[in-house]
Amino acid sequence: MNALPSNLMKITNAFSVADFEKVKSFVLEKGNRKTYRNFDNQNPYYNFESFEAYLGADIGQQNINNDPNLSDFNELTLKDQNNYYKIIIVRKGDIHASKRNVLKGMHENEVYYVDPYQEKINQIPNLLSQYLKHLQKIK
Repeated sequence: MNALPSNLMKITNAFSVADFEKVKSFVLEKGNRKTYRNFDNQNPYYNFESFEAYLGADIGQQNINNDPNLSDFNELTLKDQNNYYKIIIVRKGDIHASKRNVLKGMHENEVYYVDPYQEKINQIPNLLSQYLKHLQKIK
């Protein structure tokens, strides 16, 4: 079994694959488009008042305008005034297909919190936990 890098944490028990897919569908259906980083453009996003949710394409810059007809989305970034929280879903087949954001040690049908700026993640940050609970209430 591969050990996970210390700057990511499996959070599937707190935020399931079904939760991720539900939020992705909600953002695509009810949200707008907004560029929030220099990597790609026109990210699907939704403003939840205390934070914003952005989707990122699973093939990266090959889908630079985040067209849902071109690829799926495996990245959900939650952004508030001070923080960015990066959530990654690994779907069946993503590892073999070398999808963007899939790191060594990740497993299919799991959801991960990734913090590239932190050396070690010991627990889900309290604010992120609150945001995930809010997202789980989406109908």
